[in-house]
Amino acid sequence: MSERTFSWNLPQDAVQKLISLDRDQRIEFFKDLPMENVPIGALMGFSKIDIDDKGQVTFTITPQEFHYNPLGTVHGGLAATLLDSCNSISANCQIDKGFITMTTDIRVNYLRPMTIKTGEVTATAIIEKVGRKVIFVKGSLADKDGKVYATASSTELVVEV
Repeated sequence: MSERTFSWNLPQDAVQKLISLDRDQRIEFFKDLPMENVPIGALMGFSKIDIDDKGQVTFTITPQEFHYNPLGTVHGGLAATLLDSCNSISANCQIDKGFITMTTDIRVNYLRPMTIKTGEVTATAIIEKVGRKVIFVKGSLADKDGKVYATASSTELVVEV
């Protein structure tokens, strides 16, 4: 039997801090946030996050056996989680103080299976349109050779807090 233990250390006031930050400060907030301190990052094994000056995010992960489904491939939930996280953080880096975004819908297209032999994959988000009420984001999940394993389109609701 295999076993996996994980832990995280997300500060209790992380969301309140995020809400108090402007767009540029949010980008720095996420750049400085170790993904192993975020519960979903620790659970899934996210290895790094990068954010460009536009606030567009990339997440990197290397699929492991604990990501497998009963068919012996990586469960689609890994791709969906990576793409949702990537798209959502990109949207949150587009807004100002007093606001936060929430994913209202996400459509994931699975193009090919992943296994532990796939190696490191990177989810990349591209902001399509920033509106006052919603932000549209597209993401893709590809290996180091550029082979795409999944894509996602999401709508992020801008909520005043």
